[in-house]
Order: sequence, then structure tokens, then C-alpha cells
Amino acid sequence: MREKWNFILYLVWFTYLILSAVLMFGHGFLLSRKTLSDVTECVSLDKFGCDGREKGNATVMEICAEDEKIRRILAVPGGPLACVPQRSRVVFLLVDALRYDFTEYDAGLKKPLPYQNRLPVMHEMLDKWPERTRLFRFMADPPTTTLQRVKALATGSLPTFIDASSNFAAMELQEDSVIDQVTRNGGKAVLLGDDTWARLMPGKWLRSHAMYSFHTWDLDTVDLEVDSKIYDELKKDDWDLLVAHYLGVDHAGHRYGPNHAEMTRKLDETNSRLKKVIELLPPDVLLFVVGDHGMTETGDHGGESRAERTAAYFAYRGAGLGGSGADIATGREVQQTDLAPTLSAALGRPPPAPSLGNLLLPVLPKSSTTHTLLQLTNNLKQITQYLIRYGEESQQISLDRLAQLINATREQLDKAALIDTEDELNNYITDVRALVDNIRNVFREVWVEFDSLSMLRALLLLLLAIFFNWLITEGIPMERLPHVFAGTFVPYGLTAMALCISVCYTAYYMKYLEDLEHAIILSTGLISGGFTCVLVLIHWDGITQRWCEGRSLFYERFARASLVASAAVLVSNSYIIEEGAGLSFLFLSVLALMVFNISNVKALVIWAGCGVALAVSRLYRGCREEQGDCWTAGAGVPTGQASRAALVLALGSVAAVVAVARRHVGWRGYGIVVAGLFACAHWAVGWGSLGSPSRSRLLARGSWLVIGTMFALLFKRDGQGATLPLIVCSLLFYIANSLVLGAAYAPSAAIALVLGFLALNIVSMLKSDGGSKYSLVSQRCNSSVACMWALLASYNFYGTGHHATLGHVRWAPAFHAGDPNYLDIGPPITAFLVALELFGMPLMFGAAVPLLALWGRAGATAVGPRTQLAAVFSLCLKFALCFAIRVFVSAISATVHCRHLMIWGVFTPKLLFESGACAAALLGTLLGAVLAAWHVAPAPAARSS
Repeated sequence: MREKWNFILYLVWFTYLILSAVLMFGHGFLLSRKTLSDVTECVSLDKFGCDGREKGNATVMEICAEDEKIRRILAVPGGPLACVPQRSRVVFLLVDALRYDFTEYDAGLKKPLPYQNRLPVMHEMLDKWPERTRLFRFMADPPTTTLQRVKALATGSLPTFIDASSNFAAMELQEDSVIDQVTRNGGKAVLLGDDTWARLMPGKWLRSHAMYSFHTWDLDTVDLEVDSKIYDELKKDDWDLLVAHYLGVDHAGHRYGPNHAEMTRKLDETNSRLKKVIELLPPDVLLFVVGDHGMTETGDHGGESRAERTAAYFAYRGAGLGGSGADIATGREVQQTDLAPTLSAALGRPPPAPSLGNLLLPVLPKSSTTHTLLQLTNNLKQITQYLIRYGEESQQISLDRLAQLINATREQLDKAALIDTEDELNNYITDVRALVDNIRNVFREVWVEFDSLSMLRALLLLLLAIFFNWLITEGIPMERLPHVFAGTFVPYGLTAMALCISVCYTAYYMKYLEDLEHAIILSTGLISGGFTCVLVLIHWDGITQRWCEGRSLFYERFARASLVASAAVLVSNSYIIEEGAGLSFLFLSVLALMVFNISNVKALVIWAGCGVALAVSRLYRGCREEQGDCWTAGAGVPTGQASRAALVLALGSVAAVVAVARRHVGWRGYGIVVAGLFACAHWAVGWGSLGSPSRSRLLARGSWLVIGTMFALLFKRDGQGATLPLIVCSLLFYIANSLVLGAAYAPSAAIALVLGFLALNIVSMLKSDGGSKYSLVSQRCNSSVACMWALLASYNFYGTGHHATLGHVRWAPAFHAGDPNYLDIGPPITAFLVALELFGMPLMFGAAVPLLALWGRAGATAVGPRTQLAAVFSLCLKFALCFAIRVFVSAISATVHCRHLMIWGVFTPKLLFESGACAAALLGTLLGAVLAAWHVAPAPAARSS
């Protein structure tokens, strides 16, 4: 059968098209950067000699004036950073979502909007004490969500959605920050308000009064708690930095929008609060009042519109501030990245290591020329170090461009020692500011801006692949498929792809192309679309005839609608949050209509069993942060050590599955028994404080060894057809899933297996709609069956305790058999185990797809091998299309909602997890199809003709 492997090659082709398009979309959409663990250090002035160099261990006493010593330090541009002796205490008030126009005041307004003229204290201070007060536009970079903005304020960098670091599992900030700089030098910091700071920087606070921040409909609790503490803190002198994060304005925006009386109330409260703080503030203490982002007219934020990016920056110091002229003009735009180096300088510390900001001298105490130059050169030295380190660790920016920037910073460092007059200093400040702005813009190009063209190209490729393959699976009659794929369509298509890739490589080598990866994906995707379009046109007569003559039953139409609905609701953050419940309802509804079509008691009993299994699996679903009470109660926290009851359930579930399966899978059952016993022993031996972790890990390795061996033996032919190898494959995936899920969640894998078994039995009972030899297979391989199976596979992602949030990723499975970091191939093993723990269910259900066509006596023996293979191919492609549709809608949703409040908290994680599930389902489907093709007996000679 020539078509056998053409079927497989076509599935590989389709898998490539979907995954490559998703990869292209991710490159355009996912903002990412490499984080570094470097820390900026500075050397005290008393450790420098009068020659401007470190003394080291020298004991020679040198006496020189401080200004002279700083001048000598400036003359050594390659020397270490020198700590600035001048320092201040700082009160940092973060008013979440304080948009700049909330702070403006216009006495001529007769009918001000609810948010206008509500902060007159700022206007009064600017008029009364212009030398003590500043008010600037504080420009944020997208994504304008609180988590990313707090990272930016603390580090001075441009945090993105994916900050790739060595520790993916922790929310803790992995980079140097202002808080680190304060505490590392023996300083003290106090935190009041939003617990985001405490989660990002745990253990860094002298006192912390942090509160849960996600109840966006609660306008007052956090603010009142901060107010109850802040005035007492202002009277104390045991801290260097006081951080108070107010949430009321942001929550009023989310709930009501800026044009509402509640926004008026919260801004009036903020005004009264600022008055009282300024009254209590000692004259030598700096007050910074900032907004981390703005908001749209609907109260949302997260994107890159000007309203979302424009916040306010108010500074006050009773003893006066520096700066003059245009630098202190009210409303001047400054960047949020400028806050970290400025705050560090105010506290007498160097800028954090990842900072890309300028010093805001107008909000710092006025200082001498030498001190100002020392602060500026410290900033330049830190940025130079970051440029060098980033070039060593990442290739996002070309080395030539980085070299140009490094040389430019060194040129400015060389000039510092030559500055004498005030005019020269002002010109130098201007030059340094322009240079740092240029450096930041270079990084912003690759870190912060969406690549809309790549995103649109990827969506086009996904649409072409889905549309034409849907026409192929739904249009070309089943009896034609063997003849179509016995021809030259697949070889010619793959040859064209190979030629296209060769042309792209040649063009790249000859420097006609800059982006080889995108060029290959786009060109091969378009060529594939052309080939599938030609195939559809060639068989258009059969397609139209099938559509005209075919009459879909109601349950078939409902199943397709359910699959489309499960994808369509992904444009809503509320439905994404509750997707587990929605998928279980849709799956059970589709199955109910199938049972109604079958109309017998046995099918009804099986359906009732599915309902019971789904109800039990609800116990493992947990919840996510946005679901409120259950999260704060701890229900959404991933389970660590299994309880005694959970251990018993895990052991019992694996033992039951192994005992039942052993009697029906022939000689391969012995391997399943051994792997299951090793898994059970792994949990039992390692459980509790008296367990033996080393022996437990050894038993886990034994189980994996048996599983790997059995997967290899799946390809040993025994002449009994493909059904038994496919069953064994599913059981091996079940044991593998149980291992990585752990004893606490292993029963959920057994529930998923039972659900699949019950659904298979219902599918095997579906009634034929005709007398043709293709009728039974066509009925069992229609798209409704694939949709039902895809809904079940998607549901079991939630049924095994997962949610589409990065906080729900469980990292312990990577170490259940030992630390992979001690192996040469440790990182791939870690990635495999974590991916299996997350997406093992789509992988298992994908590998079992051929069973939908082959399960039961009628499906396995009533038709010939050609028909079996055509049915398996058709069903596999339909199942893969179901996941492709879901990931396509997720990509559209992320594109449409790129400015939405929940884009980085809900829609982007959903896109990532849906892409992972799609990849797992496609790979599982390929494995199942290969097994089916390998074990289906060749057609007799009489039939092959």
C-alpha cells in the first residue's frame, strides 16, 4: 500500500505547518528578554587613594580634599563605581494607575469631569514652593500591567512578559533592584500595600504590611490599611526607604472607569492623604508620588496606548531640589526606567545592574558639580557593564551595534574629568541623556514592540492550513482518500518544500535575506497552501457531491458547534478562567446526543458513568487567582507531599488499571505490570518523613526504563493488528502521566483513562447510516467524534489539576527521579518531564485517536486495511484540526486583546498553554498514526488490484 506512509508524511507536513505558524506568531507577539544575575557594587570614597585608584591593602596615609579625590576618580574612566557620599531617606508612594491628567489643575473649568481638579495639593505646592516641587509626565513602556511596571520601577529595565532566567519556577525577581541595593548596604526598607512587592522581593523588608491585591472591586481595604500604618511610619527614623502602594484609584478605574463618582471619591482621598504626608514629612526626606501606568476611558490598562502609558511623577522635598530651566518644567516627559537609578542615587547607592535609565537630577537634592559628575559616570559605567554582559549572554542585539554603544559610553566617561563650568556640565548632562535614551531605544526595539507583520503572517498561514485541510477531511469522500494519497501529491509537495528551503538558505547565505527562519516558515506555508488548494480544486466534484448528498445528524452538527464554541469563548477572559467547567459540560452534552442516537440502555449507563467520573475529577481541578475566595483559601495552590489518603488512592488506581489491563493486552501486559509496580513502589518508599528519597528516585528510574523499553517494543509486529499496540501505548502514557503528576494527582490520570475508555465504547456503538462498506467507518470517523475526543483531551488538562497560568506550573516532576542537572542531557530531560506533566493528557488522547476507528470487533475486522488506514488518517487529521482551530482562536484573541487589562495575566498564558497542548496533541496523533500504519496488515493481493 503505497499510500500508507504518504498518510503519515502528510500528517507530519500538517504538524509542521501548524507549529511553525505558531512559532512565528510567538516571535512577533511574546515580548522576551534574557535576565542576568549581575549586581552593581560601588566602592566607598575612603577606599580610594588621592590618585583616584583603589588603595587595596596599602596602608600609606594620603590626605586630599573630597572634590580633588572625585576629580582623580573621574580621570580613571575604567575604575570601579564610587559611592556618592550624599544620601537621603525616601518616601515612595505608588498610586496605582495615577494617570497624568488626574494631577492637572485648571481653575477655569466650570464643569470638570469626575477625575479633573481632584488633586489640588500638587498645584498648590507647585505655586507656593516651586523650588521644592516637581511634576512630570511619567511614561511607561508596554506591557502596562502592575507586575511588569513594578519590575520596571525596581530594576530600571524594560521587563517583558517572558523574562528568561535560570529559575523559571519562582515569581521572585531574579535581577538586581533598588530594594536589593538598599538592603545589601545595610539599609532598611518598609513595605505597605500591594503584595506584588512582597512576592517579587521576599525577605527584603524591615517591616511588611502587604495585602492581597487582586480584588479589583474592593476600592478601600488596601488603602485604609496603608493609611492606618503610614503616618506612624513617617514618625520613625529606622528606615531608609518607605514604599506604600495604594490600589483604590486603579480598582475604581477597573470597576467604574475614570468618569464616575467613585473615581472622584478615591482621588479626593488621595489629595487629603498627600496633604497629611507632606505636613508630617521631615524637610530632608524626599517624597516621590508616582503612577505605575495610566488607564483608558474604560478603566483598562495593559497595552501601549498613550492613555495607558502616561502616568504622573510628583516629587517634593522641604529642603529643596536641584535642576533648573527646561528640566524642571511641569509636564516634561520622563521615562519610568529613569526612576531606579534616580532612587538609588538619592539613597547613596549605584544604579541596579539591569538599569537603562537616566538620572533625574531635578528630583534629587542640589549637589556640587563633582558629586553630579560622579553620579552621572556611575550611571554610565553601570550601563557599560550591562551592555558587555548582555552581549555575552544573548544574541538579540548584534555585536556590532553593542560595540558602537559601548564605545559611545566610554567616550562620555573620558570627557567627565574635563568638565569645570556650569555650562559645560549642562551640555554634558544633555549629551549623556541623549546617549542613554539611544541605548534604551535600541533595547526597546527588540524587547517591547510587537511585530505586527509577523503576527499577521502567522495568522494567515494558520488560516490557510486549517481551511484547506478542513475541505480535504470534510469534502473528499472516504473511498477516494487511498487513491489520492497513493498518487504523487505528497512526494511532490514535500519536494517543493525542500527546494523552497534550499532557496531560502541560498538567499540567506548570499545576504539577500536577513531573517532566515521567518522566510522559511512563510514561503513553505504559502507553497503548502497552494498545493492543498490545487488538491481541493482537483477533487471539487467529489467534495460538492458529498456536501449535496450528505445529511448530518443533529449530534454531529452539535459536536462541531461545541468545538467551535469552546474555541470562540477564548476571546473572553471570564470564559478562559472558567474553561474547565465549560469543557466538561460541552463534552458531556455531545456524548449525551450520541447516546440518544444509539438509544440503548448500555449506552445510557456508560454515559452516566462518564458523568460520575467528571464529577469526581472536579475535586482535582482547583482554581486560579482570579476566582477569588477559593484561591485565597489555598485551593489553587499546587499540592506538594501527598496525604495518606491520596497515596492510597494513587496506589489503588494504578494497581486497578494495571490488573484490568494485564488480562487483555497479551505479552505486552507484563511490561505494564512491571512499570506500574515500580511507580507504586516509588511513591510508597518515598512517602512521609521516614521515607527513603534515594530509593524512591531509583524506583522511578526503573519505571521510566521499563516504559521506554515497552515503547520500543510497540513496534514489534505480532500479526494481531494495531488495536493492542495502541491500547498498550495509551496505558504506557497513563503510567508516565501518573509518575510526573505524583501521588497527589495520579488518580486524576486514572479518571481520564476511564473517561476515554467509556467514550470509546459509546463511539463503537454508533449506528451506520447506510449499507456501503465505508458507512460504518465513516460514521465512526466523522468530525463529531474527533470534536468529542478533542473536548475530552482539552478538559483533562484541567482535570489533572492544571490551569492556564504560569503560577500553576508544577516543577517538582522534573526532579522526581533525581536531579537532571547532574546529567549531560539534563536540560532536555527537565523540559520533557515538565512538558509531559503539563500536556501529557493531550499527548495520550492524541496517541489513542486511531482507536476511535479500530476499537471493537466491527471496527477492526469488518473492513479491509486500506479502509482502516483511510479512516485512521481522516480521524487523526480531524482531531489535529480541532486543536489547530483552538490555537488559531487563541492567537486571534491575543492579537485583538493586546491592549486589554488581562492580556499578560490571562490571554497570553492561555495562548502559551494552548500552543503546548496543540503541539502535544499533534505529536501524539503522529505516534498513534505511525503505530496504526505499522501494524495494519497488508492488503491481500486480490484486493490490492
